[in-house]
Amino acid sequence: MHDPASLVTLSRPQNLWCAQGPQIGQIYVRFSFCAFFAYAPEIRVGGEGWRPLPEGGRLSILAPPGTYTVKLTVGGQELTQPLTVKKDPSSSGSEADILMQTEMLFELRKDLESVAGMVNAVETVRRQLDDLSALLKDGQGTEQIRSACQELDKKLTDLEENLIQRRLTGRGQDGVRWPAKLVSKITYLAGGVASSDFPPTTQQREVHALLKERIRTYQRQFGELLSRDLAAFNNMLKERKIQNVIARAP
Repeated sequence: MHDPASLVTLSRPQNLWCAQGPQIGQIYVRFSFCAFFAYAPEIRVGGEGWRPLPEGGRLSILAPPGTYTVKLTVGGQELTQPLTVKKDPSSSGSEADILMQTEMLFELRKDLESVAGMVNAVETVRRQLDDLSALLKDGQGTEQIRSACQELDKKLTDLEENLIQRRLTGRGQDGVRWPAKLVSKITYLAGGVASSDFPPTTQQREVHALLKERIRTYQRQFGELLSRDLAAFNNMLKERKIQNVIARAP
């Protein structure tokens, strides 16, 4: 679905669902986004190689009032139909208020994707370190490399634990046992912002600014780990004619 004003133009297919409103004929339209995380290597994952993170992860945004084009492709045939989304007549919020709210929600979506990118980039390196340690387990003279693997993995894990709560299993009372991390805080803030048809409050904007600053801090720390620690580790591997560990951009 595309918004001609480009406020909510979707760059890739997303889930779109409609929920019947409390009044007959009233429909709510949402954009639904889900950030997926390649989880820690020691956690069992699905056949695709990942599992959804038990905390946060999904951010669902109500489409603001406006005119949209719905596109449906079936059997090679493309069908389009205009769709008008109207403001709930019982809401005291204005369309301008809703647009301000939507803008912030899409900013929070970008923040969530940034954190997901960091987590996946961390796990890409950790997976290679784990594989390398296993390959060198029985080799003579590899103690220094295996020790360096463990040291680098610990630094990456320490950073990652600021982003996600790695102890969560998705079962029981994990949410009350372990403190929320950055992913949960972003989705929690988004839920508060989206709870009415009014613009974000001053307090919500202040919290958002604090979360964005934390994201920048962790991105900087991760960049330093790659440019300094991973580079030094790869130099060690190169001296021993062992293939380097490859880092992906977050």
